Amino acid sequence: MNLPAGHYLQNKKYQLLQIVGQGGFGITYRGILFTEVKGALGTIKTEVPICIKEYFFKDYCYRAPDGVSIHVHTETGQLLFQKFKEKLIKEARILSEVNHPYIVHVLDVFEENNTAYIVMEYISGHSLKYLLERNGIFPEMKVLKYMHQIGKALQFVHEKNILHLDIKPSNILIDKSDDAHLIDFGVSKRYDVENTETSTTMLTLSKGFASIEQYDNEGTHLFSPCPDIYSLGATMYNLLTGKIPTESILRATRAFPGPSELNPSITPDTEKVILKAMQINPADRFQTVTEMLTLLAVPPAEEKPANNYPEQHSSNGNGDETLLVYSPQMRDPKERNVQTPKRNGHGDGKKKKKGVLTFSLICFFAALGASVFIFVGKGNDSTSPPIVELPPKTNPEDRDSVDREPEKNTVKESHQTASPRERPAGSSVPTESPIVPQPTKDEEATETEYAALIASGKEKMNEGNYAEADEDFYKAISLKATNEVKQLLISNAAKIEEKEIAEKIALYEEKTTFGKYKIVRKKLTGKYGAIDDRGEEQIPCKYVFVGNAGENRAFQREDNLFDIYNMNGVLIKTDVTY
Repeated sequence: MNLPAGHYLQNKKYQLLQIVGQGGFGITYRGILFTEVKGALGTIKTEVPICIKEYFFKDYCYRAPDGVSIHVHTETGQLLFQKFKEKLIKEARILSEVNHPYIVHVLDVFEENNTAYIVMEYISGHSLKYLLERNGIFPEMKVLKYMHQIGKALQFVHEKNILHLDIKPSNILIDKSDDAHLIDFGVSKRYDVENTETSTTMLTLSKGFASIEQYDNEGTHLFSPCPDIYSLGATMYNLLTGKIPTESILRATRAFPGPSELNPSITPDTEKVILKAMQINPADRFQTVTEMLTLLAVPPAEEKPANNYPEQHSSNGNGDETLLVYSPQMRDPKERNVQTPKRNGHGDGKKKKKGVLTFSLICFFAALGASVFIFVGKGNDSTSPPIVELPPKTNPEDRDSVDREPEKNTVKESHQTASPRERPAGSSVPTESPIVPQPTKDEEATETEYAALIASGKEKMNEGNYAEADEDFYKAISLKATNEVKQLLISNAAKIEEKEIAEKIALYEEKTTFGKYKIVRKKLTGKYGAIDDRGEEQIPCKYVFVGNAGENRAFQREDNLFDIYNMNGVLIKTDVTY
């Protein structure tokens, strides 16, 4: 369903190289921006590595037979597709104003092929989710380093009254210098000087990382850093334990093990920060990211790798190996057409001075031309290549020097009432208004879509297709967060959990009860161990035989020695001859 490699966009301004990830709302490609740097003494043609995100609402649209343009299946789908596309474009323009060393930069947004595209800077590296799956849980000091960097990025956007609302390991990239970058502001919200939402986006919930207020359409109507703080704490929990936290909406009915229960090496101070950040009640959390970072230990400084040039490598296309940073100092040497004067003693001093002067003039006019492009280059003229300068990376330690000029927002009068079309779903009509608003076409389409998803989800639940039902309910809650769909989510989650546990236990052949565990033989390997009532291995299934050792059990290894475990599954002796 993706565009082919080599495809051009914007009259050959951009070229796609390969797909690097896809999700429910978009496809991300690695690509090239063809541009020129013009100076008084000449022009340099160059290719800038970029990433391009194509808006592709996969549940409602499809690629036309021409393999390029996008069409929508139904009229209702068309309304939703268009609505979310406009919001995506609006958010991209907001993000183009954000310039921070730990936030991916948005360079351009445009419409083509009946959809929208966002152009972002290129970062060579991997997401935290990918690194977690590949290498296992992170050392605590490494997590603290990344969280301080992402925390500073969040401080910056919060000062601009912007919430990210989708912080999780897959949305944090680690570059070749081992620095973290926050990406994907596709569901972010912006608020005016009265802390009232001015930009609404689709409700997207990342299970385990979303705060409880994000399950309610009105929960993030007023600005508060608390949802992002919850997600930041949940991200730390995941990176340090390897487990996705229990969903906030389900924590009243399901266990929520503390981080140190899953990883005893976590320090008490770090655990306290995680648990406070992840409090269900927003009022019980940290109220600012600064407050949270103050209590997080600062990791020792690390030496940066000597080679800062990013390696060019391919992706397996799984959305978490995102190859998105490009900055002028990291440009590939082949893109530099300026000749450096030789330093071996040959040639006269005049040529050296001329070379330096030429290089300085080119840089000066390149910067001047780029400034012109930034301020007036947002027009639609694509006949000539643009002059581009990416926003410079500032030193993370000098973040206070970043320009924080107050934004000019229009303050709405407190008595002004939003029109029915502008009013958020679920909001009430002022009592003093004698006019009862009639549902708009958009609202009727939403109601129809919501009812269809609820009916479909219930049917799939009855058929035992809980995972598919879960998808329907999450789509429904993104349209309208009602108590009905929340209860269905809770009920369905319990069914999914029961099914997952049954599937895990089915992988083992039960032998006997041992304390609160069951001694089992793993069907796939034929090895012995012990599992709990959730199907989790508490004594690893790596032994060839099990025998009695008084009240304990002796598990025979392949070297014919034994490991002795007590009834709590704790290893108490090893290398025993039995």
